[in-house]
Amino acid sequence: MKVLIIYEGVYGERIYNHIRSKAPRDWEIHKWKPPLINELVVDEPEKYIPEEMPAVDLIVHLAENAQAAQLIPEIATQTGAKGVIVSIDHSHWVPPGLRRQLKRDLKELGVGVVFPEPLCSLDVNDAGFGGTNQPYTNETISFFAQHFGRPKLHVELNEDGKVVTADVLRGAPCGSTEFTAAKIRSRLADGLIPSAGLVCIHYPCLASMKLEQKDGGIDTIMHTAGKVFNESLEKALKNIRR
Repeated sequence: MKVLIIYEGVYGERIYNHIRSKAPRDWEIHKWKPPLINELVVDEPEKYIPEEMPAVDLIVHLAENAQAAQLIPEIATQTGAKGVIVSIDHSHWVPPGLRRQLKRDLKELGVGVVFPEPLCSLDVNDAGFGGTNQPYTNETISFFAQHFGRPKLHVELNEDGKVVTADVLRGAPCGSTEFTAAKIRSRLADGLIPSAGLVCIHYPCLASMKLEQKDGGIDTIMHTAGKVFNESLEKALKNIRR
């Protein structure tokens, strides 16, 4: 698997570093930082992209502005990517209208795309949480999601009901799953949910704290990330209580 990560600041760099450190040894992880773009609508994306880009299978877009997102179809063309993951950890980075445009443009190129909101909600067949969940079919994205995405845990308890093992089978791209799994060891399983989700967002989670209207009411993407971890932990606890 060859991956190109497009990033700008601390948010994206942390994800790049975690993916590079945890990826299978035969993966190639590239990164590219887009230039500052002042125009609102990018009519000539090729002028902002290097003449030579690495050939990759997958693009993970973590840039924090809509102008950089407009470069994605041209980058997909130049790199030969067959899948694109566009992180929605802040809705302003890639507004809904731009998401629809990117989906149309990439479909014409034969490239699959998902918009996980938040990024840690990515799974092998769908992406998102609650009202933002959307199914997808793309082998390249699914292969990446086998290794990074919605947390999968293996938990063991002792006779007192305390967590003695919290193994990460699949972790969030940012590293929050490993952080939280370490913090819940030696804690009583009763009461871990929802408190474990709060531990997760104190990683710290760098998703948006902006209040937004969702299908389930007003919420933030950061708090949704905590719910994603809680749901994964709840599944792991149910497995050992059967």
